[in-house]
Amino acid sequence: MFKWKKAAGILLAAVMAGSLAGCGESTAYAMTIDGEQINAGVYIYYSYASYVELTQTLSSEDSDLDISDDDAVKAVTMDNVSGEQWVKDRALRYCQEHVAVEQKCEELGLTLAEDEMTEIRDTVDTFWASYGETYEDNGMSSDSVQKVLENTYLQEKLFLYYYGVDGEEGVTDEEMRDYYVENNARVRFLRFNLTDGNGDALDDAGKADMMEMVEGYLEDLGQAQGSAEEMNAAMDAVQSDYNAYVTSISEEAAAATATSETDAEGNEIAATTTTVTTTETTTTTKTTTAAEETQEDGTSTVVAGDDAEVEETTTAADADTEETTSAATDENGETVTTTTTDPYANETVIARVTTDEDTDEEDLTYSPNEAVYQYIFGDEIEIGVPGIVEDEDAYYIVVRYDITDRMTDDDLWTEDTIENTVADKYWDSFEDMMEGWCDEQNVELNDRAIKRYDAFDIELDMSSAAY
Repeated sequence: MFKWKKAAGILLAAVMAGSLAGCGESTAYAMTIDGEQINAGVYIYYSYASYVELTQTLSSEDSDLDISDDDAVKAVTMDNVSGEQWVKDRALRYCQEHVAVEQKCEELGLTLAEDEMTEIRDTVDTFWASYGETYEDNGMSSDSVQKVLENTYLQEKLFLYYYGVDGEEGVTDEEMRDYYVENNARVRFLRFNLTDGNGDALDDAGKADMMEMVEGYLEDLGQAQGSAEEMNAAMDAVQSDYNAYVTSISEEAAAATATSETDAEGNEIAATTTTVTTTETTTTTKTTTAAEETQEDGTSTVVAGDDAEVEETTTAADADTEETTSAATDENGETVTTTTTDPYANETVIARVTTDEDTDEEDLTYSPNEAVYQYIFGDEIEIGVPGIVEDEDAYYIVVRYDITDRMTDDDLWTEDTIENTVADKYWDSFEDMMEGWCDEQNVELNDRAIKRYDAFDIELDMSSAAY
């Protein structure tokens, strides 16, 4: 299930406090769009989702802003309007899109399958068991929340109807493959820290020695060029050797600072040492979410305030090999266990990050860091040929492999990858399409209801808000 529509799950991850008054006869609905009434619960959901979207964006742009101060949030300017007006405008647009999606799906005969309806009902029921009373106190019924989630599923179906592979807009699998290959890099890198056995930064002489070691490793790796499998095996060997080196200098540093003591009778006690092992294998995974917006030229842009996430993990091991164990029964009824090692466990796929005139460089996140990223997507890199990248606190050996070798439906080119690649390239076009539908709608606002169900009158535990 895609997570493009920010309003779709935002309140299911948040705990509200406070209470709005129940719906009165004149405020049971917030607006009428093309003859369809938007009930109070659906409007409250979208209104507060808009509020959370605003405050999270403001917080990411200005960490000093107190987003718990409603007056401050209302006064902030966003998209040339006040924060208070932005929330109202955003909620209105969500409601318009809600109706537009329903209308188009009805027109095209797009409906939800039974398993999708079951998934939606189970999600709402599970959440309502814990927080339902609080949400009902704030004017939202489980039916209202279910309507929002159903609409999100329908929106996905509608998007794929137009922009899915072989959809109405003529998107092809070949086109999506080319786009994915152009905007993603299959890489492996090794990190060599510029620190001594005590974890202190190396001086210039120490850095020169480390560079000499890394250059020696690079020369060894040169013999494995031409085969990704051989290169990965060679890099495993380098990683193991470097890990052993780090352990040895840690032990030497510990021995050099060892202390001896005497017992109560004045006899010397043997020196004691504490060794800190810092061997490491770094595997970096970039998770791209709604923070990557697609430009007209098909490139992705990380936008300030959105939920871009880059996760970097470090494990102490010679090589990070992922194993899968499965059991089956042979013709004699005996259990046969098979263990499969993932040959790509130490590789990572890094997505291209580009900028436009509205992007603040300070808000961009590069994986694993900017120096390595720029090398990976630079003109000088050669496929299958390892190279050295110098950064402030480490040297790296980096190799970029041919990503097309892994473009199979049981590896990189899965159904989810295809759909997310289509979304990356065409979601903005779909939003423009929806905007056109919304612009043609006839909207009648119930001003009394909109004033009554002000998102700023509800409190939220922001620590649990996520989408």
